[in-house]
Amino acid sequence: MELRHLKYFVAVAEELNFRRAAERLFMEQPPLSRQIRQLEDELGVELFQRNRQGVSLTAAGRAFLDEARLTLAQADRAAQAARQAGEAKQNKLTIGFSICVFNRLLANVIQTFREIAPTVNISLTEAMTAAQVQAIATGDLDVGFIHLPIDHPDLCFETVLTEQLVAVLPQNHSLAALPEIPLHFLANEPFVLCPEQVKPDLYHQIMRLCQQAGFQPKIAQEATPPEVVVSFVEAGAGVSLVASGAQTRHSAGVVYRAIAETTPQIEIAAAWHKQNQSPVLCEFLEVVRQIA
Repeated sequence: MELRHLKYFVAVAEELNFRRAAERLFMEQPPLSRQIRQLEDELGVELFQRNRQGVSLTAAGRAFLDEARLTLAQADRAAQAARQAGEAKQNKLTIGFSICVFNRLLANVIQTFREIAPTVNISLTEAMTAAQVQAIATGDLDVGFIHLPIDHPDLCFETVLTEQLVAVLPQNHSLAALPEIPLHFLANEPFVLCPEQVKPDLYHQIMRLCQQAGFQPKIAQEATPPEVVVSFVEAGAGVSLVASGAQTRHSAGVVYRAIAETTPQIEIAAAWHKQNQSPVLCEFLEVVRQIA
């Protein structure tokens, strides 16, 4: 039994006339009669009495009519609920971010996007790169802002920020007078770094650079986000290597110096699932591109 059989039955039961029911259903009368007969055969009872005077419901037909109407109404409610959920999803955007990305890019993007799409409900989630990648893959996030490199076959990536690593030192540090600092000059310095579990990509990059310069950094203090790292440097807890964008947010009491060695760039990318074709997401990504 299918929903269409119930619709056919209800139409005939309400019209008590196969011709009028067929017209109501925009179909021919013979196919309608066959569908009703098939329904009766499946149920094993006659739903209608047919005679020269017309059509009337049997006792079984009257009992079936009430339940058929309830079933059709429930199906309509289910369809409406699905449509409403789909509309709500299309009018919602879930975004993953790290605090450094929010300060350098995302705040401006969201402000601009709200101006052109004021009805979209934006949900923000702060998370590390690995957690964002997993959430995008499962559909819990529409878009994330993550550190590259990331290799995931189901995700699309578009670089939005590119920065260099720079050294940050207390303002009164003996190396602060140098225009750029060879990394091995920092071999005996205490370091303030973001914990490995928070930003493993950046942590391992710093470790590799120091090892290439011939030393293992002495980590005196772990801190996050970058603003807090710089605050510890300002307080004299040590030196650090941070993304160059940090100097636009915190410069009091510290100096930023280029690193003499060539260092790989730090790339931050917008990431989204390749199957996510949401118009809201596409519109958001256009704003990201314009501002980035």
